[in-house]
Amino acid sequence: MGSELLLRAVLFGTLSIGSLAQNITVPAAMNGIEGGGGTSIPFGTNQSCRYQCVYDAEELPWTGPRVITGLMLRPDGVLTATPAKGFLDISVLVSTTTRNSATASAVFADNYGVDATWVISRQPLMLPAQPALASTAQLPRPANIPLVFQVPWAYGLTPATTSLPAPRNLLIEIHIHFQPAGPYRLDNLSSCTATQVTFGQVQAPCEFTAGQPVTVSGDNSMLAGLDYSWQVANMPPSMPFLLAVNLTNTGGLLGNPAWPLPYPMFDPANPSQPSPALAVFGFPAPGCYLNIDPVVTFSGQANTAGAGAITTSLPAGRQFVGTTFYTQAIVLAPTVNPLRFITSAGRSSTICGPLGVARIHAFYNGAATPPPTPPTSGQVGIGVGMVFEVM
Repeated sequence: MGSELLLRAVLFGTLSIGSLAQNITVPAAMNGIEGGGGTSIPFGTNQSCRYQCVYDAEELPWTGPRVITGLMLRPDGVLTATPAKGFLDISVLVSTTTRNSATASAVFADNYGVDATWVISRQPLMLPAQPALASTAQLPRPANIPLVFQVPWAYGLTPATTSLPAPRNLLIEIHIHFQPAGPYRLDNLSSCTATQVTFGQVQAPCEFTAGQPVTVSGDNSMLAGLDYSWQVANMPPSMPFLLAVNLTNTGGLLGNPAWPLPYPMFDPANPSQPSPALAVFGFPAPGCYLNIDPVVTFSGQANTAGAGAITTSLPAGRQFVGTTFYTQAIVLAPTVNPLRFITSAGRSSTICGPLGVARIHAFYNGAATPPPTPPTSGQVGIGVGMVFEVM
């Protein structure tokens, strides 16, 4: 009896702490940020659906034990209004799991941990109407689709108790036994918005067209393991160019601290002369700077409009999320300066995903007669899944 009382005290204390905590976003990186890819899975059809999401522990915004009393799902960030949809018949299961986003199984039951619990059983749900928004500045929408648990569920009470698993990856399953026809989209991870920053220097006359220096920009989304493209503009037509890349924009050119970045490609005291590091070339490029110390370069050629692009495959793995690539264009421009090259300002792009999330889902006709057996497996998607808050 004493151990039972201790467990009750621990659970009550955790419940009390959890009940005072504010709703927090899962995955943590999506707090205040639109997921980047709305989806009609699982609420956008008239089909029954089994829908699982696995979230790696690294994506959770808490550590240690936490009692969860419900979920608030986030609707998609479309600006148009969405009508209410109801009533749906749903059940919800939560579990810790040894599976992660990379090893999630297509078989639903294979992803369950020993603490898998149906926290909602055959409960009616009304999906609330979502108003029209004036602009994307109002995104993301509030998480306002409530799934209130019929029983609280405790994530990771170990080491307070030894009979429950240690905190690990989180699994959420929503089983839609029935839903009426009608569209309804959730905020969903798929793409993400990469942080991009311009840095360094470029000055006139380092430009082919007056007032239009060479520029580098990148794709909006930057996902580890996928292709990524940088776009270069305002180059001389049909001229070859290099895209220089490094993982830092600090230090000195060629590792020499006496030549700190950004390093001028001319002598600032006498722009008609080359800078010391480039004296071997014998000619200056007034107004041009090396804003990074190139480690890797990719070659391309401008089209007749003076634009070009470089595409490369990014390394795969969640460990690369947060890695920043620093780039700069160096372009052949025979008529601009004695060195015959011009440069752009630097541009940094940071890998923003994919996050450690996986989705497993399967639609089926739950209204068929006789009632069908729900599917036991579904399609697996890595790097996709719903954004929600815990209560």
